[in-house]
Amino acid sequence: MKDQLDPRFDDLRPADSSTSSAVSLGGSGQMEKRNSITSVESGVMTNDSTSVESDGPVVVPHMGLVSSCNMIVGLIIGSGIFASPGPVTLKVGAVGSSLCVWTVGGILSMIGALCYAELGTMITKSGGEYQYLKASYGLCLGLTFSWANLLLTNPIGTASIATVFAQYIMEMAYFNPDDPNGENVVMPDYAIKLVSIACIWVVVLFNAFARKAGAMVANVFTAAKLLALTMIIIIGWVWLGKGHTENFQDAFAGSSTNALDYGTAMYMALFSYNGWNNLNYGIAEVKNPQRTLPIAITVSCILVTMVYVLGNIAYFATLPVSTVATSSTVAMQLGMVAMGKGGAYFFALMVVLSTFGAVNGNIWAASRLVMTAANEDAVFMPPFFGKLNEKRETPIRALVLVGVIATIWCIPGDFTYLAKMYSFTGWLFYGFTVFGLILMRFKKKTKDLPRPFKIWLPFAIFFVIIDIYLVIAPLIDAGSAGVYQYIICIIIGLLAIPIWFVRVKKPSIGHFLFGWIPGYQEAFILETRRKKEQKKAHLANIQTQEPVILDDDEKTEL
Repeated sequence: MKDQLDPRFDDLRPADSSTSSAVSLGGSGQMEKRNSITSVESGVMTNDSTSVESDGPVVVPHMGLVSSCNMIVGLIIGSGIFASPGPVTLKVGAVGSSLCVWTVGGILSMIGALCYAELGTMITKSGGEYQYLKASYGLCLGLTFSWANLLLTNPIGTASIATVFAQYIMEMAYFNPDDPNGENVVMPDYAIKLVSIACIWVVVLFNAFARKAGAMVANVFTAAKLLALTMIIIIGWVWLGKGHTENFQDAFAGSSTNALDYGTAMYMALFSYNGWNNLNYGIAEVKNPQRTLPIAITVSCILVTMVYVLGNIAYFATLPVSTVATSSTVAMQLGMVAMGKGGAYFFALMVVLSTFGAVNGNIWAASRLVMTAANEDAVFMPPFFGKLNEKRETPIRALVLVGVIATIWCIPGDFTYLAKMYSFTGWLFYGFTVFGLILMRFKKKTKDLPRPFKIWLPFAIFFVIIDIYLVIAPLIDAGSAGVYQYIICIIIGLLAIPIWFVRVKKPSIGHFLFGWIPGYQEAFILETRRKKEQKKAHLANIQTQEPVILDDDEKTEL
């Protein structure tokens, strides 16, 4: 899970931040437009693999192999390894099967990341999946991804991490050294939800009133995550050295024989691997990306997979399988067994710090996503949410909206419930994106685009096949009682289509329906401007070095 400030939002930091800026505060408090992940204005790729943007600063490549690896590893390793081992083990039923799920999850993430490497070196515009989906399917699906990111992926991810935070906080409050497994402790569900919501709003207030809070929290709390994982792995090897290998003897005994169980278990593991696609959002900052990106992805994914597998081995070497399978605070249980009461509190504190930092990173990034959506296209988000507070230069309105949405997602269920929804939404769009990569290999207008890095096509096809299984299997496995949580995600995602239709495809209908609202603003201003410029270039017979990727609407206009 992403625990650091997402690199796709680096160009949205405040103007006087310690990093390079692409946003300044206008006199009205309105955030000035620059390149973004939801902008409907995009550049034209040329033969030198650069992106020509109409606005914004020129980004100078500065990240080599080591810094790229550090970024990927830091973005992937997060709260999931402290919460997912239990649900994975409970679903597959055995140590060997659980370790296989974690290993396959790492391999699948690496293949997906390599697919994204081809997309990132072919389409170097800022925007990640938005740009890839737009290029392969058209604008509607690209905007649907942005919509889902605003209402599903980011807030559900935030709520799930806040739930882990709350579970460890509550475990510390209810912890009884005489009952380390908590068999006789019943923590009220409403208390966990209240603590989760409190965590979210503390972060919202912190970011609203302290302009540099996001970066400061990320730097401080990332260390807790790395320290906790390092100590867990060391303890595991020490325990193995003492001869505690009983859980690894006949490791596959009792494994589930239901194939659907492995799809759901894979969701929980893949939740911990999320972040493998994020270097693509900062592709312009990577030196020699056609060489650096695939190597960095391969090395980083192998390293993260090793860390996760070793972490799980440590859990199984230290704790009974039943404890791992049923515990929501497995790191705390390990600390109690290995180091006593002090160890339990130490690991719980490290996880609390780590998850707080992760919630901070998600909320910081999501608020910038809201600002961008409000300022650059206003298709889904009113301009009201795109303003910075003039006094504090923080996006208070966007932060409050993000907090409200994340709070709503804290209410329905526990960590497992939220993590499955998060993974379902994420892997649905991963599948669309990689299938789009396959389509672009054969589509007339995209097949000749330069591809400095090309993944072996069978790998991409394999990824899509597994992705289809990962999307369908949990739906079937959930049954009639549990499938509604996925249906909710699908319905919310599909709402983007009618909004796109009345706001973009047929703006006259949108104006008729919503024009009476005070401050109503037509959507798609930047895209309209780009179309006009393309018309002028077309009429003037200007030839570009590289074909421009147009969606069906744009071809109609031309």
